[in-house]
Amino acid sequence: MLQGLIALFLLLGLLRGVSMLVAQPLVALANNYDQVRYTACFGIFPVRPGVDPTSLNYRAPLEDYAFQEVPGTPCYLSSDLVFQASATTLYRWAETRSGVTSHSVRLLGGLRLLAWLLAVVLLSRAFWRERRGDYALANAAWFAGLGMDPVNSIYLNTFYAESGVLYFAYLCIALAVLLSVRATALRWCLLVLACIALATSKLQHMLLPLFIAAAVAVPIVLRRHRYWAVLTALLIGGSIGVGLQLVQMQREHGLFAAVAVVNNTDLVLSALLPASADPAQTTARLGLGEACVAQSGKNIYKLDIALELACPGAAGLSRLRVLGLFFSEPGTLLRMLARVPPRMLPWLPDYLGLVAADDPMVEPIALPEGFFSVNRWIGTRAWLCWCLILAPLPVMLLAVARRGAPTGLPVFAAACAAVALSVPCVTVFGDGFTETAKQAHLALNAGCGVLLAIVVAGLARWRWPHA
Repeated sequence: MLQGLIALFLLLGLLRGVSMLVAQPLVALANNYDQVRYTACFGIFPVRPGVDPTSLNYRAPLEDYAFQEVPGTPCYLSSDLVFQASATTLYRWAETRSGVTSHSVRLLGGLRLLAWLLAVVLLSRAFWRERRGDYALANAAWFAGLGMDPVNSIYLNTFYAESGVLYFAYLCIALAVLLSVRATALRWCLLVLACIALATSKLQHMLLPLFIAAAVAVPIVLRRHRYWAVLTALLIGGSIGVGLQLVQMQREHGLFAAVAVVNNTDLVLSALLPASADPAQTTARLGLGEACVAQSGKNIYKLDIALELACPGAAGLSRLRVLGLFFSEPGTLLRMLARVPPRMLPWLPDYLGLVAADDPMVEPIALPEGFFSVNRWIGTRAWLCWCLILAPLPVMLLAVARRGAPTGLPVFAAACAAVALSVPCVTVFGDGFTETAKQAHLALNAGCGVLLAIVVAGLARWRWPHA
């Protein structure tokens, strides 16, 4: 019976993923320019006759891509390029075989779905062989209930790195739990690789495996749990990932300098100054120009003057100086952080189109009614967002305090707590309140995931105590 239920969840997750892949017209997250930083690595860009293929297109997603010469477009390296490279290789093969020059992004989505299915099936099978049917069921239930929910599957048919971010974060947490159940050399090596992939998925997540390691250290120190294999894998993989990201930041092109200017300006104007009781004083303490105050509350998309004039000095602003406000005006940073959860909603970004349209000037179209999503349940309820991102913390504390806690539960809860709490903070300190819903989507996944897993695994242990 339990095996049948696991298989049912796996099938349901697969069907939800396929429904996103084959939807007509294309359902995906629209291109807000971020994608071309990755497609430029392969020389492939959206087919937009008469329009710069790298230009902003937020109203609707684009399905067709072609190999094109676009000089000067920088390539941003990411572990998600593993999926994109596989797709572009098949595109090249199709061109040599049939001469077709326009390629659907749905192929990339299909490859990602296959990778998801393979990972979830293998991990559920591994938990089952360890006689942890409750963990196997929770793993499959997460795939069906959340992993393939449109809040995540909306990234399948895109060149965004967010799909890879979630995939590698899932692997890190699931492999950490599996390694804590029984340590083997293969599982340890796989966790190290997953941590490297997570740290190199996006620059903002370069420290996330180390944050997870710090959280996993809590049950080791407080309760002396034997999770040293998990901790060492997280530390080694996370450290290698950080090193690779630091190397990438030294590459010889202006991408990272330009990104720093944009991110710093967004942080100051959209997040810091609106949270300050005295914006002029905060600006002075940060060593910025007085012109910043007049642009308070805006982001780079709403500026009415040139970016370089909006906030003089922002380009060289260090995060250490920003963190120094904790000593001079802590209220500013606390108010800024308190405003993060409302900015994370709705979970599905409402400022980017989701449905392809023939008319490029149509307004952004929301998720079609035929797709069920947890996004509709959460909506814009800030209090619910608060509950979700804070939920893993008490679960972790209870798992650590309880002597009879199931093996692996402290690791799972600690990892989810690290993701849920650190990602929103890194997001706002990294880029202010610009595209917060997309940038911080891992946090809500961790919050929902820990609640779903606890409920499903608990019911499985009650109904099938010996599975």
